Amino acid sequence: MPSDYPADGGIERNPAIRIRVGGVVLQDGLSRELGIGGLFQDRRELVAVLSPDGRVRHISGAAGDLLGYPPETLTGASLGEHIHPDDVEEAQHRLQLRVNAPAGSSGRAVFRFRHADGGWRWLEVTTRNALADPAIGGLVLNIRDISDHIALSERLRASEARYRTLAEAVPVGILQADSTGQVQFANARLAGITGLEPDRLLGRGWLDAVHPEDRERVAADWRLDSGGDAAATDFRFHDPDGTGADRRVLCQRIRLEDGGTIATITDVSEYVLTANALRLSEARNEAVLDTAADAILTVDEAGVLLSFNRAAEAMFGVAAGDLLWRPLDRLIPLADLREEGGIRLDFAPGQTTALVARDRAAEAERVDGTRFPVELSVSASEVEGRRLYTAILRDVTERRRAEAELLAAKEAAEAGNQAKSTFIATMSHELRTPLNAVIGFSQLLETQAGTAAAGGRQNDLVADCVGAIRQAGEQLLAIIDDILDMARVEAGGVSLVEGSVNLSALIERVVADLRFHATRQGVMVEVVADGDLPPVRGDDRRLGQALRNLLSNAIKFSHPGGPVSLSAGLAADGWVELTVRDRGVGMRQEDVAQALTPFGQIDQTVTRRHEGIGLGLPLALRLVEAHGGTLTLDSAPGQGCTATIRLPPSRIMTIAELLASMS
Repeated sequence: MPSDYPADGGIERNPAIRIRVGGVVLQDGLSRELGIGGLFQDRRELVAVLSPDGRVRHISGAAGDLLGYPPETLTGASLGEHIHPDDVEEAQHRLQLRVNAPAGSSGRAVFRFRHADGGWRWLEVTTRNALADPAIGGLVLNIRDISDHIALSERLRASEARYRTLAEAVPVGILQADSTGQVQFANARLAGITGLEPDRLLGRGWLDAVHPEDRERVAADWRLDSGGDAAATDFRFHDPDGTGADRRVLCQRIRLEDGGTIATITDVSEYVLTANALRLSEARNEAVLDTAADAILTVDEAGVLLSFNRAAEAMFGVAAGDLLWRPLDRLIPLADLREEGGIRLDFAPGQTTALVARDRAAEAERVDGTRFPVELSVSASEVEGRRLYTAILRDVTERRRAEAELLAAKEAAEAGNQAKSTFIATMSHELRTPLNAVIGFSQLLETQAGTAAAGGRQNDLVADCVGAIRQAGEQLLAIIDDILDMARVEAGGVSLVEGSVNLSALIERVVADLRFHATRQGVMVEVVADGDLPPVRGDDRRLGQALRNLLSNAIKFSHPGGPVSLSAGLAADGWVELTVRDRGVGMRQEDVAQALTPFGQIDQTVTRRHEGIGLGLPLALRLVEAHGGTLTLDSAPGQGCTATIRLPPSRIMTIAELLASMS
């Protein structure tokens, strides 16, 4: 039985015994006059008179419309026969109450009656005790069909049940408030979000859970104008115990027709934490990418550039904003960023990333068109079915240069080592040659000692032997001096004893020292010098040593009878030039560097024709450079060689400097 109707029989008492039946108010005396006919006259409701035992004495013609039975079918029968079995006991109890109630009292109840079509109808029955009325003598029933009302109520209750079920099932908090803003309903999810019991959320209690810093703003936002549209707002719920973390929520309100409000409150704390963690992760990744020394870039299968770090900007000379989300049609070939042969690499089970290449050699191009070598490692990955390629590029220009320099140094070291080995063998030969001369001529002098000589031939022979011994000794001394001087130069220990140098006298002395050597080689030395050569400031012995080495080389490599010239003068740029020129065997221009290398000789074979240990030219170069000058060789095979010493103008002494040095 619906709860809308009283279940206790609700007796009404009135001294005047005013009774409403079918909309007509009857006085007790009047009912006696009208009798049963007066009850049924012009009644839209079904009116029936029951005996105390529940049998129908009289029933109006509306029985056919209401219950589908003609009046005569129901008359004399117990009305309980048509009541729903579940309502029979209640109906009998109500009937007995009304029989025992005072005359004129009435009560109302709702029962289900069977319709003639077999269905059940909800009927509202108002019962009045008229047993004492002689004109009626029974219980008067006014019956009204409220089936539609009950069905509507049931649908409403079902709708409310569905709403409550939905409200409790959704993963968001729900508030329903009246037009004054007082909360009438809050679901369990909101209780979980706020940490308050559901009953504490009603009224304005839910605001107690709002963070103190947000409470005033939220309370102001909650008071909406009657015609205004509620906008979404966010705020924080504060743990009432103070032990938990604040919860960030998003509130969306909807205005109802009656002025009330329904609000959904979504807990976005995890989203905010995730978003913050994602932003932190992205910032960390960007920091790593931007501080990486290597260029890092990502492209998709179509070659569209998706990422480009700062190192890549510096490497290629272009800003990332000028390239991102555009096809990578330059900088580096796309084929170098993908699998070789165009065959897609399969990922291992459970993996979404695979290494495509490691330390792959490639060539890249800067935005200005400059090409440079790189090494790159490439990995492939898939994100939601989209294949991406990430490449780490390293500019290896400096490394390649260092490798080339290291290889050249290695080759130079090996060549130097070979040169030193050759030097040792050559030096032993060069030292043995003058020693053999010293020993041989000494033995010859011993055999001639004490013997008589005819004429002056003996004296001439002795003089030649002594001269040869002196020449061999000086040659041996020169070799030893060259070795010691080169060792000092290489160790950085050479020092100059500077003073005034008379170039004309120096040239004359050098030519005189090598006259015997030139005569033995059959070479004529020609000197061409300006008559007014200025004095220079320098080490007379070291400059003479350098010039002597150049002239010695020119004599040694000249053809017998060939000329060697030694010229000196001032160049047009003010430098002092000393030039030694021969017309001998010469050498290739690419061999000049080797000739200026210590212990380096163009002909290093055992059967080489020319003597020497390979220190003349390198030592001359070091001594000239110690004076701030330069030594250049200009040569061609078969055309001889021209060696030029140039001393800077700063070495030319003024009269004041010359006078100061003389004093």
